[in-house]
Amino acid sequence: MKFADILPQRSYNMTEERANHVLSKFGYKYPDQIDIEEICAYYKIKIKPSPQPDLTYSVCTGFRRGFIFIPAGVDYVNFKQLAGEEFGHLYLHTISQLQTTKSLMAWQERQAKNFSAYLYMPMPMLKEVVISYDQPVDISMLADEFLVSEEFVYYRLSLIFPEKADALARSKGGFGYIKWLET
Repeated sequence: MKFADILPQRSYNMTEERANHVLSKFGYKYPDQIDIEEICAYYKIKIKPSPQPDLTYSVCTGFRRGFIFIPAGVDYVNFKQLAGEEFGHLYLHTISQLQTTKSLMAWQERQAKNFSAYLYMPMPMLKEVVISYDQPVDISMLADEFLVSEEFVYYRLSLIFPEKADALARSKGGFGYIKWLET
């Protein structure tokens, strides 16, 4: 059984559609092929080391063009996630966050984070995750499969399920997601 079989009905999502459009230009078939540096190069976005050790940001130089600044020395998974979110800003937004309201800035941040989640864990690839009868697929397995952090997987699944999903499981009677009980 595949993840596609447990998905709830979903409505149209423009941010997800845009992320899928970006991915369609590259023909990636597996999660480990998704290469943010290749995607940025295609859109003429350059990734550079940040001048400040804990600061990640992007600077727009034109429509879907610019620079992404990421602290030097971050591990690959963090680099990928930070670059994906900043790419989302450059791809989706044309207004500087310095020229906007707090509520619009919060909306832009959420939209860029959602875009990154859709980019790295696209629904067509999620649908192919196999769920066996005897082994639930937990968050760490998905994180390893998609080369993202567990926190990132939780966030992506929050865009699908109404409450926190700790694992995806199947039984003879059906399938769904598991929420571990807090003790």
